[in-house]
Amino acid sequence: MRSQCDGLITHEACAIAADRLPEVSRSLRSARLIIAIAAALLIAYAVIWTQVSSFDMGRSDFTAFYVGGTLLRDGHTGDLYSPAVQQPLHSALIAPDTEANLPFVNTPVAAALVLPATFLPLDAAYRVWSVLELAVLLLAVVLAVRSVEWPPGTPRIWQTAVGAAALAGMGTWTMFLQAQWTPVLALGLVLAYRSWRGGHLATGAAVLVVSAGIAKPHLALGLLAFLLGWRERRVITGAIAGAAGLALASIVLVGPGGDAGFVSVLASSTTRWELASMVSFIGVVGSLFGNGLGAHLIGLVASLLACATAVWLGTTVRRDPSRLDTALVGAAVLSLVASPHAYPDDLVMLAPALVIGVAAAARRTGSISVLTFASPVTLVLGAWAVITVAAAVDLIDGATFPPGQLAGWALVAAAALACIATRGNRERAEVPRLQVAGFGGAQTRS
Repeated sequence: MRSQCDGLITHEACAIAADRLPEVSRSLRSARLIIAIAAALLIAYAVIWTQVSSFDMGRSDFTAFYVGGTLLRDGHTGDLYSPAVQQPLHSALIAPDTEANLPFVNTPVAAALVLPATFLPLDAAYRVWSVLELAVLLLAVVLAVRSVEWPPGTPRIWQTAVGAAALAGMGTWTMFLQAQWTPVLALGLVLAYRSWRGGHLATGAAVLVVSAGIAKPHLALGLLAFLLGWRERRVITGAIAGAAGLALASIVLVGPGGDAGFVSVLASSTTRWELASMVSFIGVVGSLFGNGLGAHLIGLVASLLACATAVWLGTTVRRDPSRLDTALVGAAVLSLVASPHAYPDDLVMLAPALVIGVAAAARRTGSISVLTFASPVTLVLGAWAVITVAAAVDLIDGATFPPGQLAGWALVAAAALACIATRGNRERAEVPRLQVAGFGGAQTRS
């Protein structure tokens, strides 16, 4: 018996380890199944991406980025956001297609970042940019896996499985096909998290604000509310510094006239598209009440409620910093709920949040291997699966399935879970633990 236990623990503990062998084996099988499903999905996404035609590239969101970068390269600053300037270039790029203009509505800094890609033809630039954004998302997920605190003895295969699940969501597919910006915000979220865990509060807030400002400011409403609720001087200072730096860079790039054009086009973008096509809660409102003024007012109220909840999450972190993980996950989800403009590709901003949430859930139970139907880890992974499936159903049926847009409801449910977890008791105090050789688990010292 002593040789089987490598002399590390008692005969009683060795018997306990033997009893846990079926549980550990089932847990590892679950991890392998998650990896297999995620790999199959990612391969399918890649195959579909290789089949994207020049016609479809012209109608992708990337064409608008390409227009913005090209106009900035050609010296258009004050009129960068003018439809009269964008339309002729857009039409020439997609000819002989006659699709209406897809306006460039990202920040001037975003136009500067995409500018180097405009030296390539549109088709080649689309391929390069979509792969680059996928690489940014992969980096965000890897950093999340390496940054969170896993329970002692968490098998590496489970860490890989959670990362794979985060990468294989519905948002990755649509982001890859559209060559969208949202992975930049996902990377900013995890870099902010790393900074905050390391005690660099101002740096984390600055990175989060800059990444949101570059990519999609409207997706960060809940995160900004979270920072306000935190009411930590260094956090607020960092956020202000990040916003000031971004504003200064924009003025240098396009001048006050260009910045005014950006604000104008951003404000008008909330009424440009069908509300029912969005994954934020405004999509639920639009699918039920249409695109009228009433729907916009209801959506505004919902956004304010989501932001108010994110403020509350920030106050919980101020009172108890150990709740940062679950509170940040909740704020990220609420940011999508509150956004006035969000599509399936924007779901990738939650990829690192999934990793943070699973690790926090595993710490609550002491092990990631506890996968009962109602276990915290199962609930987090289940919420991610529901969001992905709901977004896929919405995309297939045009959000006509009752009760309208499903993704918005799924995000609300996920936010509620994060709020409940944050409000609950503090994570268990650590107790002395001993690794059980060969099982990847741990037993408490008795």
